[in-house]
Amino acid sequence: MLRAELHVHSDFSDGKSSVEEIIQEALRKKIDLLSITDHDTVNGSLSAIEFVIEEKIPIFVIPGVEISTSSGHLLAYGIEKEVEAGLSMRESCEAVRSLGGIPVLAHPFDLLRKGTLRGKDFSYVDCVEIFNAKSYFNFLAKRYAEKYRKRGIGGSDAHSANQVGLVINYLEFPKKEAILNAFFDGRRQKIRERVSYILSQLGQRL
Repeated sequence: MLRAELHVHSDFSDGKSSVEEIIQEALRKKIDLLSITDHDTVNGSLSAIEFVIEEKIPIFVIPGVEISTSSGHLLAYGIEKEVEAGLSMRESCEAVRSLGGIPVLAHPFDLLRKGTLRGKDFSYVDCVEIFNAKSYFNFLAKRYAEKYRKRGIGGSDAHSANQVGLVINYLEFPKKEAILNAFFDGRRQKIRERVSYILSQLGQRL
């Protein structure tokens, strides 16, 4: 089985670390497969693909993005083109599939992280992030995923390199389709870790 990190943000969006720093941390933590899912841009993922090829780094990269739909965030795996932000969840999922990708509902019911609050959005996706390392609403995500008979994955939702690997998914093969049969293991981010990150971000803005 491949150890996969499927929810990471780089400095191409609101992450603190560069793509190179994220990949080096993934190597250190013996992660086999990585998807960088920056907000509304695939540039982080494309940069990661170029970097591992140029440097001959033994990590598989599945291109990814976190799309801002009109009702909440949507993870998309396996696409190398961007989907317009602000579309409905249904329209966004259709756009992802038209590009050959897999739409996954991101941290549902977590309003602070702009997760959807609408149950019907579960019907449009192929999979659900039922465990997010920073969410307090994983129990609801799991309950609704089961209600709508959707498979589940876990996400670190890492915004810095040291958060990579909080949640590990296990994939049978290094393709986006393997995400639909993944299982995961991980933990919620500790409060002191979260506070430390927030303070560091505030310090940069002052």
